[in-house]
Amino acid sequence: MIEITCDECGKTYRVNEKKIKGDTARLKCNSCANIITVSKQKPEASEEPYNSVADTPEEEEISPNFVKKKAYFSLFAKIIIVMLLVSLIPMAIFWGVTYKENSARIRNDTQLLMSLTAQGLENQVNCWIDNNIWVLKSAAQLPSVISMDRQNQEPVLQQIHKKYPYVYLAFTVGTDGRNVARSDDAQLKNYGDRQYYKDIIDGKKLSWQTLTGKTSKKPALVLAVPIMSEDKLVGVMAAAMTIDEISKHIARWKKGKTGFAFLVDEKDKVVAHQVKQYALKQKKLSSHPLVASFRKGGWTTKTFVFKGENKKKYIGHIRGINYGWALAIQQEEQEVFAGLKRMQKFAVTLLILTIVLVLFIAWISARVVVTPIKKLTEVAERMSLGDLNMKINIPSKDEIGMLAQAVKRMQTSLRLAMERLRQKR
Repeated sequence: MIEITCDECGKTYRVNEKKIKGDTARLKCNSCANIITVSKQKPEASEEPYNSVADTPEEEEISPNFVKKKAYFSLFAKIIIVMLLVSLIPMAIFWGVTYKENSARIRNDTQLLMSLTAQGLENQVNCWIDNNIWVLKSAAQLPSVISMDRQNQEPVLQQIHKKYPYVYLAFTVGTDGRNVARSDDAQLKNYGDRQYYKDIIDGKKLSWQTLTGKTSKKPALVLAVPIMSEDKLVGVMAAAMTIDEISKHIARWKKGKTGFAFLVDEKDKVVAHQVKQYALKQKKLSSHPLVASFRKGGWTTKTFVFKGENKKKYIGHIRGINYGWALAIQQEEQEVFAGLKRMQKFAVTLLILTIVLVLFIAWISARVVVTPIKKLTEVAERMSLGDLNMKINIPSKDEIGMLAQAVKRMQTSLRLAMERLRQKR
């Protein structure tokens, strides 16, 4: 046993020489953490070995523990972090740029599609109304109609109803507001309180009104044009028609689960809508974000994102058509970007899998690189304390293997040098 004393606190220890590998060892004091260097002593023949620690109870025996320096930021951690950064940063940048571009492209494509769709529906509505106006104007110029004679007018009105079944009533009104002739067999009525009649009497060339037909019980459109005789107003030619043809193209248009179109008149009353009750009751949609913005903005075409009554975001498009009506299309933003969201979820899943795979590969790679370096570090540490008998068994033939061979040759050289020093003594 070797007796040593701490230079700092004076505590005495007994160390078993057999536990010291090599000629020297570095120990840490249990009291003050001072580092103590211990050298082996060659026992003399007459020297009696220490029996046990029991002879000196105030002293304690400690085992030599090499003081190892811990790396502040280990190579193992550096390899893992570098591999993660190298693999994930390009992926993150690529996904960020791609997501932004795809998002903008989908938004632009949706807005363009809404605009083109609304334009197509607008053309259909305008053509349908223009065609009916042309029919009325043409009929109003016939001599039998200009005559304002019931017997002459009824065949013309009945022919209009027969050729255009959606015109459920064609009729004429005199300047006094009284019904002159009708396409049906109903009793003649007084239409003097109707707005379309008043508009024509006031000098307008065309008047229209949306209402719920008393005969059809459906949303209807009434068109009215003047009957002129030698530049003198002699009556009003009118036709009441269902708007099923308009609804067929507008109310039935859908895109996905939430995309639909609707049509409102100049007073913001529903003309066509996917909810039939809105059209039947002629619900006013003045508070709808699309309609309100359209009216406020001076009846200009608009495409923008808005929040509906259900607090969900919608992408909407609204444009004016002839006669002061407005055609609108809307779809939930969440549904528009559903495909992109699925791609995002897939990318996140792929990113997580990539992180796991990279961590596994980095862990394997780091072990392959760091483990032999740790072994060589331990060998070098023991060599610095005089232990020149450590075995170096690193069979790799790469740079680390070359380093191991160099350390092995240095170990042999130091062993020979130490042997020569001993022989000189």
